[in-house]
Amino acid sequence: MSRSRVVAAVVPALAAGLLLTAAAAPAPSIWAKWPTGPERQAAFAAAGVKPDSHGRAAAACKVRADGGLEACRLVIDSSAGGGFGKALLALAPIYRVNLAAPRAPKPGEALTISEDDFHYDTAPNWLRKPTSEDLLAVYPTKALAEGRGGAATIDCMVSVQGALYGCAVMSESPAGEHFGDAAVALAPQFLMKPATLAGKPVVSSVGVPIKFVVPPGRRPELLAPTKGLIAAAMAWPEAPSYAAVAAAYPAKARAAKLGGRATLNCEFARDGRLRNCDTITEEPKGEGFGSAAKVLARQFRAVPTLSDGKSIAGAGIQLPVVFDPAMLAAGTPVIGKAQWAGLPGADETSAAFGKLKVDGAARVRLACVVQEGGSVTDCKVEQEDPAGQGVGAAALSLAPHFKLTTWTAEGLPTVGGTIQIPIRYELKADAPPAAAPKG
Repeated sequence: MSRSRVVAAVVPALAAGLLLTAAAAPAPSIWAKWPTGPERQAAFAAAGVKPDSHGRAAAACKVRADGGLEACRLVIDSSAGGGFGKALLALAPIYRVNLAAPRAPKPGEALTISEDDFHYDTAPNWLRKPTSEDLLAVYPTKALAEGRGGAATIDCMVSVQGALYGCAVMSESPAGEHFGDAAVALAPQFLMKPATLAGKPVVSSVGVPIKFVVPPGRRPELLAPTKGLIAAAMAWPEAPSYAAVAAAYPAKARAAKLGGRATLNCEFARDGRLRNCDTITEEPKGEGFGSAAKVLARQFRAVPTLSDGKSIAGAGIQLPVVFDPAMLAAGTPVIGKAQWAGLPGADETSAAFGKLKVDGAARVRLACVVQEGGSVTDCKVEQEDPAGQGVGAAALSLAPHFKLTTWTAEGLPTVGGTIQIPIRYELKADAPPAAAPKG
């Protein structure tokens, strides 16, 4: 179990160009001061973090001239409303950077701090690490063309299937050269043995330091990637449902109730479909998971144009696909942790709740089914407070404005699964409404 992990400096990487560690490291030597155990306990208690909860938070800050932190903003808060983000922001003023330490950031530079709490008996461990050659596919174009190296540390969640997701950049060097973005793009190629608690796999987190080095003797100008990479976690207009993934499960693995995972490297056609897919990771090998993933790849379709209006044709994607034996059993669908692709605006929320005669806050929890394209339907009110005041009906009227990702970063579907949507409306002009998936 880890209560705190502070990542601020890049861990020296191996000469081969890649170093990965699964265990939380002690507080880096760049710190002159950081929160004590009692200070952390007090902050977590004040933020309402329950003793048996788990989650993580990270905040991006700037270093002051005296080594303190300022302008901190949350970049990760895995359990919405769970208090981790609130506790971290409360602890931020305690930190002091030793500005004289090697690799310490300078005043005005960015620095990321984090807090987490995951319960497990056995820590996650690596099954597959990308090679230095794999880094070339995500290497920042300009840096690679000029033969320059760099480093980054990312912080990721590890799913119960061993996939990395929800990755955030904790540090990068040189700053602004996109090595952090490249490290996050590499995450679909990682595979871990998940953490376990009482013999069962559980969600955990991991810090991943990566060093980017141009291979000796290679001509950088010939190695520079020509295609951009699109993130797999998006609101695909068409994507496989959990039932489709179960139907594509390899027969031999299905009979043995064997789980597996594959990551494909594909490119987009002009119509948003995937083509030219190659298997870059498959675990375990020889069980048909790569072939099954390619069958599912035919069911994906993205919007044909990018946000800048350019055609998506020729862009690349590293598509993770997870096969969980639980998908084969009747009962609750096995889906990934969806992210928001669209939320009701302030005007829609005010129109829904504004006419209610409720004092203080109105709280509702909806249970909805994710549809193709990321919209939700079949929403039901699971909880409303206060009851009998119309707050449930008001929340239901917002359902058409919610939209979710239909494939997740860890490689699982969301279409066909049920998600919970907590909504809170504060009847005060200075407190905007908030809606987020249950963490």
